[in-house]
Amino acid sequence: MKNLVIRKFRPADVDDFIRLSKTSFAEETLAAGITPEDFDRETRRIFRWKMIPYKLLTVLMGVKWEAFVAEIDSKVVGGGMYIGSNNRMAITNLMVDPEYRRQGIGQALLVKRLERLSERGFPFVTAQVLETNKASLANLRKQNFQVFNQYSTYIRKLPLLDRTGTTLSPLVIRDIKRSDRVLFLEMESKNTPQIVLDAKGSEASQYFQSGWIKLYARFTYNLMWIKAFEVRGKTIGFINLRTHSRQKIGYILTPVVLDEHLHYLPAIIQSVEGWLVELGKESIVIEVPHQRTQIIDYLISTGWEKQHTWHELIKWLDIGASPKY
Repeated sequence: MKNLVIRKFRPADVDDFIRLSKTSFAEETLAAGITPEDFDRETRRIFRWKMIPYKLLTVLMGVKWEAFVAEIDSKVVGGGMYIGSNNRMAITNLMVDPEYRRQGIGQALLVKRLERLSERGFPFVTAQVLETNKASLANLRKQNFQVFNQYSTYIRKLPLLDRTGTTLSPLVIRDIKRSDRVLFLEMESKNTPQIVLDAKGSEASQYFQSGWIKLYARFTYNLMWIKAFEVRGKTIGFINLRTHSRQKIGYILTPVVLDEHLHYLPAIIQSVEGWLVELGKESIVIEVPHQRTQIIDYLISTGWEKQHTWHELIKWLDIGASPKY
């Protein structure tokens, strides 16, 4: 497009980013529970008076990120980022002014980020897109992205009315310990396709958190409830529940529970209810990969409603690094 310039984001672009968020917020961001108002607050806080501590914390956590804007005749008409750690990068936060859509700006922002990631030597990049976002999926496929995982989220209002029976052995809830890590990784590998682990890495860092991650959670007003579950002295699963101080929803990451212990899943899910209700939350959301059909059947049979379906895609920037499955 004539006069289109893609350049790095500058702190002076904050107001333009916020303006774009109010008119062209990505479906994916809204579906993740982040409103334009949340984005406004967080963007101003990060890129203005807290820019230095934010940069410091992300560096200490090993997080790498860059943001870009699309500019036409000195007007910012779009933006996007990439972010990640341990050489696993994801493109995020695509926004294009409605008046400038279908003119190749989204594709140009995508290409620019891919070029930059390739220059920096990252072996691959991923993207997470709603199944309903046909335009973004088409743009990604034009750049040879391929789907490697699909999952859906299910939502239910609180309180949870169903209760498990008394025939099961008592479930013991305890804090997660560092010594649980080996068992966690073993259970995760049994539940998760290898390509997903290669592309996204283990969720272990979200369960066995460093001090820097905990500090970052406080910095961004995120709250987490991370527990292990035992039956007769045997650890049968782990759960990670998170919420934001300003949101009315609690979000459960994919439960780390083997199929043989899924009959305890109702009790595990119910265990989070008290914490959420105490915080004043109104609903609970859980993510489930499509291959975990037993979990999906349980949720549907007990009144959970399917909320969103997500496609996770990958593009190998270094073809030689692509594993063979």
